[in-house]
Amino acid sequence: MVDKLLLGILDNLGKEAFQDFKWRLNQNNLDGVKPIPESKLEDASRGKTVTQMTRSYGEKTAVEVAVEILKEISNRKAAAELTKKYAEMNRAALSSSSSSSASSPPAASPPAASPPAASPPAANTMSAQDGSVIVAPTVTGSLHTFNLTINK
Repeated sequence: MVDKLLLGILDNLGKEAFQDFKWRLNQNNLDGVKPIPESKLEDASRGKTVTQMTRSYGEKTAVEVAVEILKEISNRKAAAELTKKYAEMNRAALSSSSSSSASSPPAASPPAASPPAASPPAANTMSAQDGSVIVAPTVTGSLHTFNLTINK
């Protein structure tokens, strides 16, 4: 659904505005969001640009980046439209999932499914020798809080 939403917005951009949009995807748009390399967008159509955005950022961040870029290229109307439609889409998804769970249960309900197996917890200590590099995991999604201590 987000792909179609983003594609609809990009389809309404003129050729020059779309080229500017792609160029800005190669720049730092949001804190903590890496730019998409120019080589991945150089000859990309609108559809391929959307696919690259959602693959690189995930759906939510792709929308956030698109809104930010639309504002930068002085297309606040499209930014507002995208924000509104994305919020409506999320509300519809939430209401459909809550309405299906709010319906009356069947007379003989099946046994509850066991919860999915949890991933093992990440290591809470990492260390490196002089000159070594630690590659930490990438965290995406909702708000997270971490404590980090670096001893040199």
